[in-house]
Amino acid sequence: MAEFNQFCQIYKVLLIDDLEIIENACKIHVDLQRRGFTIQEQDIFIAATAITRGLILVSNDSDLERVQGIVLENWAKEES
Repeated sequence: MAEFNQFCQIYKVLLIDDLEIIENACKIHVDLQRRGFTIQEQDIFIAATAITRGLILVSNDSDLERVQGIVLENWAKEES
């Protein structure tokens, strides 16, 4: 427990206690797995949070384009 407390002092730890976000993260994970895609777990939780809250996610991470139902904006991408 001391190591965990020390870790929490060094890094900001966000606890996810919203069941709707957790459920959406599970749905996203299963959907990606069924379609043969994998993305990092933290990206799944970020996407689930954006979807649950009805937010636009600004990101340059192309993996997030695989998540169905997410609204993405890439401000780093050059317009054609």
